[in-house]
Amino acid sequence: MPEEHLILCGGVSKSAKRGVKVHELQLGKEKDKGEIYLDIETLTEKMVMDLPPVLHDLLQVATYVYVADQVVSRGGLVRFDYGDKWHRYLHFVIPIREYDVWTDPEVGAILEDALSFGSGDTYTFDFVSQEKDRYLQFLNFPSDAAPKYQYDEVLLFSGGIDSFTGAVDELVANKKRSVLVSHRSNYKLVRLQRILFDYLTITVRENADLLERGLQPVHVPVMINKKKEITKETSQRTRSFLYASLGTIVARIFGLNRVKFYENGVVSCNLSFDGQTLQARSTRSTHPKLLYLLSKFVSELTDSDFTFENPYFAKTKTEVCLRLKELHHEPQIEQTRSCAKSNYVDQQKHCGTCSQCIDRRFATLASECQKYDPEWGYALDIFKDELTNTHDRAMAAGFVGFANQIEGMTDVGFVKKCGAELHEIAPYVHTDSREVAIKALYRLHKRHAVSVGRVMDKQIADNSTDLRRATLPKTCLTSMVANRQHLNAGRIRRTSSKSEKHAKGALNGDVDRLLKLHPKWTAPQIAEEIRNTTADAVRHTYAWKNRNKKP
Repeated sequence: MPEEHLILCGGVSKSAKRGVKVHELQLGKEKDKGEIYLDIETLTEKMVMDLPPVLHDLLQVATYVYVADQVVSRGGLVRFDYGDKWHRYLHFVIPIREYDVWTDPEVGAILEDALSFGSGDTYTFDFVSQEKDRYLQFLNFPSDAAPKYQYDEVLLFSGGIDSFTGAVDELVANKKRSVLVSHRSNYKLVRLQRILFDYLTITVRENADLLERGLQPVHVPVMINKKKEITKETSQRTRSFLYASLGTIVARIFGLNRVKFYENGVVSCNLSFDGQTLQARSTRSTHPKLLYLLSKFVSELTDSDFTFENPYFAKTKTEVCLRLKELHHEPQIEQTRSCAKSNYVDQQKHCGTCSQCIDRRFATLASECQKYDPEWGYALDIFKDELTNTHDRAMAAGFVGFANQIEGMTDVGFVKKCGAELHEIAPYVHTDSREVAIKALYRLHKRHAVSVGRVMDKQIADNSTDLRRATLPKTCLTSMVANRQHLNAGRIRRTSSKSEKHAKGALNGDVDRLLKLHPKWTAPQIAEEIRNTTADAVRHTYAWKNRNKKP
């Protein structure tokens, strides 16, 4: 049974039945007093004061949902492996201004469906009426400044390859005045997003045609601040809802009814490669069904025809990189970041082993952009470094194994393999019929599979001597593929050694990566960075015990 949690927001009170865990959240301007507040650097009081109260409510609801997602633990790393145990039941009580709108059964049902689909949890809401403030009192507004132009597009800008390429596409190719909305979950992303946005600004400034058209972009970065110690969960499965809500508010400020997520279609579909991929490593952040549900929700909420679109749904990540090359901006790949973790800074911006890093590495190699995505930018080189824990080995081998299967499949075989997931995606792909949609999905994944196969073939050829001499680690991806382990990747997790059961193997890998980056860190520092563990558990890992033995 999923654990039940009652989330009381904004000072409301409600009794909880026995066994239900209660959490209290409060928006405000003083984080040190336990409050949560938002810094939105570009939005001013003048810009938001005329927004309808229902959009003020939306920002509050999205913030409470996003923060609660991190405050409520899924049970720690031991429980992380088991899909039936990491599911949570979250019931919110939230004060809102537009009570009649939020308590409409249609609005509530779509909101709950969208959040439950996107997160894998169960969400329910009770809304209580509160006074209609003129504007968002808990925000720290900068000095007022009226927008110079009427903007054409609102783009969600994470700082990854896909969102950066989308921004270049809109500005340079489509010549659209664009507002870029970013969510910063930590201060490590501030510099990254600023560098990329400054580059876009300079690109417009140095192009007479773009400058004359007034195409200088606007950046709306949003930081949510809260006490670090209240964070118990880092998967952030509801981040898309927060992102979409921020995009909605910015779009309505500029009189627009559309927000664009730029994400390649393979990641958007995120088909399970082995039937047992960890649910928290899976994401539905731009899944076509989720974008449809969010579009329907915001349309109902605002009584408009609002849409969330993904213009890169028909592209693989390799094709996104090739598009950036076509636009002649591929050197900026080095400044982008795709990693799911926040530990990696300076030269090593990527862990190398999460699904996002693996997808990125294969794509930049397949598109011959590796000059701008060098292997030293990754804490671990999956092709040649030892993958010390079961999760990383299963993820890397499964990624290649699934591509290997699809490369050899007919469209009929593809449907047999992934039928349930495909039929969940197809109705929300804008084509003439479900059959046409599934064939397009097959071609998309086939192209991805072929590019993955070519990269792997080259890695095997380039490392053939080390493979023959057996000087590569047994658990690097190249050795695993050479030993045919990618053909049965699902067994890797099941046949892990006793020392890697449950959390131990995953924790050992995290400790090992952090020690490579921060060799002088103490066990408490590492435990604080990883979360969901203790300093004592860190000291019992193989990586910690042998940290001084490495050359």
